[in-house]
Formats: sequence, C-alpha cells, structure tokens
Amino acid sequence: MKKIGILGGTFSPVHNGHLYIAKEAYQQLGLDELWFMPVGIPPHKQQEAAVTRYDRLAMCRQAIKEFPFAKVREDEIHSDGANYTYQTMEYLTKEYPEDSFYFILGEDSLRMFRSWMYPERIAARATIVAAVRSVRQEDRMEELKKLTEEYAAVYHGRFMLLDTSFKDISSTQIRKLLDRDELTEEEREYLLQALPEEVLSYIREHRLYETSYMDGIYEAVDDKEEILPGKRYKQLQKKLQKDLKPSRYQHTLGVAYTAASLAMRYGYPMESAYVAGLLHDCAKYMTPQELIKYCKKHDLPISESEYESPQLLHAKVGARKAKEDYGVTDPEILHAITYHTTGCPGMNLLDKIIFTADYIEPNRCEAPRLTEIRRTAFTKLDQAVSMILFDTLHYLKETGKSMDETTQRTYEYYKKEVTL
Repeated sequence: MKKIGILGGTFSPVHNGHLYIAKEAYQQLGLDELWFMPVGIPPHKQQEAAVTRYDRLAMCRQAIKEFPFAKVREDEIHSDGANYTYQTMEYLTKEYPEDSFYFILGEDSLRMFRSWMYPERIAARATIVAAVRSVRQEDRMEELKKLTEEYAAVYHGRFMLLDTSFKDISSTQIRKLLDRDELTEEEREYLLQALPEEVLSYIREHRLYETSYMDGIYEAVDDKEEILPGKRYKQLQKKLQKDLKPSRYQHTLGVAYTAASLAMRYGYPMESAYVAGLLHDCAKYMTPQELIKYCKKHDLPISESEYESPQLLHAKVGARKAKEDYGVTDPEILHAITYHTTGCPGMNLLDKIIFTADYIEPNRCEAPRLTEIRRTAFTKLDQAVSMILFDTLHYLKETGKSMDETTQRTYEYYKKEVTL
C-alpha cells in the first residue's frame, strides 16, 4: 500500500512554487510518491492557446528531474474534453484500490471547493490537502481550519492544511514577463527565481508565451496595415521566384514546407520556420564575384575556405539580404539562415530545423542514407543533424572539395550522436 500525493493543475508554466509544495507534501505527509498531473483542457479554460498541453507536459518532466519521488502522469493530458477531478479520482481509486491518495490544492481552490463538480465524490476518494502559508495572519489560519472542519462534516471526508512558508509565485506574471522583449534586472531575477533552469531553457528554446512573435519577424509596414501571414508568404515567394532559377525556387519551397513540418513536430513557431526556409537561399542567384564584393561592401568577414569556395558566402549574405531586402528582423531566423550550410556548435532549435530541412526536403534525391535521415529527423533531430554532418564531411573528403572549418567544429560538437 502506497501513500500517493496528487498535484494537479494547468502548469502553464510549472514553477518553483509547485516544486516547493511537492517537496513539502512529500516530507510532511510521509508520501511514497507524488504525481504531477497536468490537465488537458481545464474545465474553466476552454482553450489550448499557443502553449499546448504537450508543452506543459514536457515542462513538468523537465521540472522534476531532480525529484526522484515525483512522477508526471498523463491521465488527463490527452483528453479532448473538460477534465473534472471527481472523474480522475474515481479512475485512480479503481486502478489502485490498495493505495491511499492525497489531493493537494491551493488556498484559493480550497475556498472554492464547494463549487467543484461533485466535491463529495472527490472527498470520498482522497484526503484533501490545502497548501497554505503559515506566515500570514493567525486569524486567517483559524478561518481555514474551521473551513476544513466544515467541509469534513458536509462531505464526510478528511481535510487538512499543509504548513508552508513559500513565497507566492504568479503564473500570470511569469507569462507576462516571458512575452516582453526587454526586462529590468529585477524582472529577470524574478524569472530566474520563479522557474527551474530546465523549464526556462525549454521555454526559450521553443519560444513559448511569445504572443507577439509574428510582429517580430518583419519590420512594421509604413502604413501600419496588418499583413496576414499568408499574404506575407506570397509576397516573399513572388520576389524569390523572380530572383532564383526555377530549380532553386522549387528547392526553396521544399525547404520551407519541410521546415514548417519539423517546427510543428518539435513545437517551434511554424511561421518563423517557414519564413526561414523560404529565405535560406535568397542570395543563391549571386555569382562568386558578387558574393565577395557584397561581403566587402557590408563588412562581412570572409574566411580562407570561403575565399576558396565563394559559394559558401551565400548563407551569411542571405541573412543580410533577408534583413535588408525582405524586412526580416527576427534574430533567430537570421541566425538560422547564416548557418544553414555549415551548422555551428550549440545550434538552437530553429538552426537545426533549417539545417536539416535543407538536406532532406523532397526534391533532394542523391544524398546517401537519405531515407534513414528523413525518418530520424522526425524522431531524433540532434541525431539527424549529426548524421548529415558526418555524411557531408565524408563527401567533401572523398571529392577533395573545400571544407569550411565551421562544419568541422560543428561535427566535433555533435559527433557523439553520429550513427554510422
């Protein structure tokens, strides 16, 4: 027989307040396990929003890595309808009849418990534990104790208070700060204190809570007219079609669609990936002489290998032209275009998406083990990147073609993932 604590919620995002309560509940209640149980669609929040249930699930998994007693359960995450606690508890007590459950909630939820769906059915299947701050007013604690006694009498269950002293953390405030481009030192410190490092890294990598990221892709138009993504894509495509050869344009469309697909698979903003894919080769129409001239004019550095093979310059020139000729201002898009040919150590998610999409898009047919890499790309992106680097370096050595030193450094960085 196990004593199991259940900490449910939206967890958008999961923060250190949740982890503190989990640790205190585990210790004070003498639990054997504590389950984090993110909801699919909360009953009172009928929307998925830009941050999906799968992002919230992934953040919970990142958060508990240092908590061996904690688990993340998916019982509610896959539901397409509203989740009610009484349903979950009825299911769990049926599946684990020998175990005892402790349902952990916050002070506000305790006060609202009588408004929950079938509270008596919840109380019949779990001890209700309210995490409250004992450092607040003593009369407030007495009020909560009386409330638990009242609930126990009305619902014929067990209610108790969990004595804590944690500092309040606001999920709403966290989301607001994550959606802002510039933060004060105090606000940055708040985020660092509020979020586990792994969770903050996941949020940054997947650009979660950036509700205005589409505004950051392009410069504002002069007349302030809102341009929808579909219309903007057509504008980009029209200009590209004029500049590029038909075969290169078809490759560009293939990379854009593949990048969008990978972005959807790995939880990156699809619009940004699509634009980066469209523009990754926007300088491909330029001759080697024009590329060198452009770099010198705009003070773009040229390496020895780039002097030997000037066509490599199309990437950094393309990033500059994407900004100047196409109005792209998103730094992650520009960075991905810059390194889509050579890669770079420690690539971010969009870098890896564009680097991989350029290699596996549907019009490609000559690269070795292409089918294997395509399949790997949608299951283990880092491994796909490693495989591409390995095969690219092997090809360059076999043919005696110039090798950019950045590609070699990138291979050294990722070679631990290489599958021969």
